[in-house]
This record gives sequence, C-alpha cells and structure tokens, in this order.
Amino acid sequence: MSDEHLHCADKDSTNLLAVTLQNLKLDDTSDARDLSYLSDASHEDLSNIIESITDSYRPVIWAAINRESWWAVLHLLQTATAQHLLTRLTSEQQFSLAADMSESDLIFFADILPSHIVDAFLDRQEPELSEQLQTALAYEEEQVGRYVDNRVLIISSSSSIKRVLEKLQQQQDVQAICLVARGGNFVGMCDWHDLYNTDPVTKAYKIAKQMAPLDHEKKLLDAAQGVNDLPIGGWLPVVKDNNVIGVIAIENLFLRLKEKSLEHFVSEAASEEEDLFTPIKQAAQIRAFWLMANLLTAFLASAVIGMFEKTLQQVVSLAILMPVVASMGGIAGSQTLAVALRGLALNHLHPSNIRMLLGKELKVAAINGAVLGSLIGVIVWQWFDSAGLGFIITVAIFVNGLAAAASGTMIPFVLKVVKVDPAVAGAVILTTVTDIVGFILFLGLGSLLWTLG
Repeated sequence: MSDEHLHCADKDSTNLLAVTLQNLKLDDTSDARDLSYLSDASHEDLSNIIESITDSYRPVIWAAINRESWWAVLHLLQTATAQHLLTRLTSEQQFSLAADMSESDLIFFADILPSHIVDAFLDRQEPELSEQLQTALAYEEEQVGRYVDNRVLIISSSSSIKRVLEKLQQQQDVQAICLVARGGNFVGMCDWHDLYNTDPVTKAYKIAKQMAPLDHEKKLLDAAQGVNDLPIGGWLPVVKDNNVIGVIAIENLFLRLKEKSLEHFVSEAASEEEDLFTPIKQAAQIRAFWLMANLLTAFLASAVIGMFEKTLQQVVSLAILMPVVASMGGIAGSQTLAVALRGLALNHLHPSNIRMLLGKELKVAAINGAVLGSLIGVIVWQWFDSAGLGFIITVAIFVNGLAAAASGTMIPFVLKVVKVDPAVAGAVILTTVTDIVGFILFLGLGSLLWTLG
C-alpha cells in the first residue's frame, strides 16, 4: 500500500472517530444518537474507536457493532482494553459472545474471560477436545505449548508414502505431517507437494524436511526470533521430552514478534499495563504503586539534605523538602506522558478526543495527589513538628500533580502538531513545567507562612 493510501486510511479513521464522538451524548452514557453507521465500519476502525474513547463509552460503541464482528474486533484490541471491555458487557452480551466463541478465541482470551464462560465452553466440547484445551490452558500465555495444534499426523519415518496416504484418509482435517523415529523422536516433516508426487513405495524419511522442533515450554518471542526459514505449510513441530505433541502456526509466533516490535517502537517507557482510557480507579492504583516507590527515593534525598539541618536557619526546612515536590511532580507527569505518547504512536489520540483524555488524566492526578499529598503532609508535620508546613506540601503536591497531568497530556500532542518529536522533547519540557510550578507554589506558600508566623 502506498504512503498516500495509508494517509487516506488514517484520515478516514480519524474522521470516523470524530463523528462518533460528536454523536455520543457526553452527559449520558446510557443514551446516544444513531450509531448504526458503525455496522459498516471495518474491524480496524472499530477497534481504533474503542481504544480512543473512555471506558464508560465503550459499551455504547460495542452495542452498535454487529455481533458477527465481535470476536474479530476483540482480537485487534490491546489486552488491557479487551479486559476492561469484557467487564462492562451485559450478561446477555457475554452469553452471545460465549455462543460464538471458537477454540482459538478461548486459547487467546482465556486469561481475561470470566471463568464461567470458559468453563461453559469446555463443558460443551467432546471429552477429547475438552482435555486438549485444558492441557493448552495449563501453559502460560507466552509459552509455545499454549498454542499447539493437535491436527497433525504423527507417523513412523520408515512408513511408505502409500501408508502415509492411507493414514491421511483415516484421519480427517490434518494440517501437518510429522515423521518420528522408533523411539518417538522427531525426524522431519512431509511437504504436501512431495508427498503426492513421490512413488508410493518410497520410504517417508526420503522426503523428510529436517528442522529444529520447538520445546513446549519455550517462550513465543524466543521461538519467533529463532525462525530463519518459512516452515512447511506455515507450521513448526512442538516437542515435549523429545516426543512430538503437535504443531504451532508460524503466524502465532510472528504475531508475538510484531507486538514486541510495536512495544519497542512506541517507547520503552510506555505503560503496558494501561491503555489510553483505563478506568480511573484502576489507572490510579497502577500508578500509585510507582508513585509510592518514587516517594521513598524522594525522602531519601531529603534526609541527606536534612543531615545539615542544625547548621542552617529554620527556613531551610523548605529546601530539605524541595526534592519531594519536584520528584513527585516529575514522576506523575512522566506516567501521563508515557500514556499520551503510546496513544499517539498507536493513532489513538486525536484532536477529537484530547479533551476526553485530559479530563481522565486530571481525575487520576486528583486522586493520587489527594491521597499521597495527604500522606506526605502528615509525615512532614511529624518530622518538622509543623502543621503549616505539612499543609503547604500537601497543597503543592496536589496542584503540581494536576499541572503534571495537564502538561503530560498536552505537551506531546502540541509537539506533534509543530512537528517536533514528542518522545525526545516531551520529558525535557515536562520536567521544566513541574519544577517551576512545584517550586513557585511550595516556596511561595512557605515564604508566606514564615512571614505571617
């Protein structure tokens, strides 16, 4: 596809998002204008819209999507987004989703699907298939064994081509043929073209294509990086204790490699636990952990400065606490900046939804600022025996957190508009903003307190 066509496709997707946001009644998520036009949208456009709006509006969009497209759209969403969306579906929607679920859908989404849906699907299957699926689900999401396909003919390499063909007639829906030695060790795979164009009396090992099998516990990414040549029919053999247990589709390996490459492209700092519109409460919890970790290092820096407290004037307590204000504002802003950069890189952040993201980020900042600011305020109160100083730092951290959220959201967007790389310049500008706002507010209020005191 040409660059011009790609540009047009991105523009059409952006316009569709803008129209959809206009049609949503922002004051009532239970009601929306006619969204029937979404039934004609591509799966890619639908997934982009869901990724680009707040969690509260995703069920509204989902209800406007044709049921036949549900699973296709889910496969295009980030894991975090799909998980959030599934928790917002009605019981009827969950039932319909479960009714349309395939075996591959179960394998890919079992970890985030409600347990009753997974159990119900397994109960509906034949005992042999149900056992195979449960075996697959026992593996971790990143392990090769999770995605093993059992539609494989495993036959002795000493068998004749005629015998292989007879076995194929007896065993339906075979995707690959694996040849094994007498002890069960993998020998090679049969190419379909060679199989049907070789003398039937020829031994199968004569046409065997040798390749290195994958261990069932190997990580998908490691397996993908080790693939040099395109395997026969797009399948690779998988072994357990040197015995073939099935094959894995090369597309599953390349999909994981593509995801990892995209993560690296977006930013090493981009949050993998959070999508653009993760629910406010959950987003606050995710970020609070790292804010608390940063708090420990910030107080360590303050304690070092505080070692010289006795030799300084009383007002030096402000200088001792300055690193706390600066550090908390900086880390809060960098979290928002990472989410915004990821949104830009994935084409989920546009002029039509920038205000929506800003509102969400300010709410997250208000929650963390109020909780952590109050905690720091109490610690400072006890440390310096000054309720006034504790109040000042609480206010400073709260307000600086809001400034960090606003700048972290808007800076990369504005930089992109003026054609400056936000990944390079964003952090520099953000740090400047949070330092200036934090220090002016903290030192200004502190000076006022000591003057009045």
